Amino acid sequence: MLAARLPGILPPLEAEEALEASMVRSLAGDLGEGKLSRRRTFRDPHHSATLQALVGGGPRARPGEVSLAHHGVLFLDELPEFNRASLEALRQPLESGRVTVARANAHVTYPARFQLVAAMNP
Repeated sequence: MLAARLPGILPPLEAEEALEASMVRSLAGDLGEGKLSRRRTFRDPHHSATLQALVGGGPRARPGEVSLAHHGVLFLDELPEFNRASLEALRQPLESGRVTVARANAHVTYPARFQLVAAMNP
């Protein structure tokens, strides 16, 4: 519950940040009412999420959870339950702030600068 409140504590998005985040969400069809939002996003994928769901992919190279959390919070609950390959794939976006999805017909780079919060039981 504490992690879900983090976006409310963080400062509102600047105009350029809101535009970047909205463009990524628009590509994923997740923009809602089609308006720019100054609120930071909170994404909490289930631990059974695939590698493509986390970093992006599919036949049309859509953005994944790391890009949808751009300038927001990505919360991974039950961290040890996530697939090792999925966790390893998070290293590059955390270091560079972007993720490149390579497909046979396209290479697409999406922004992925996010705050990672993880939780697990001892």
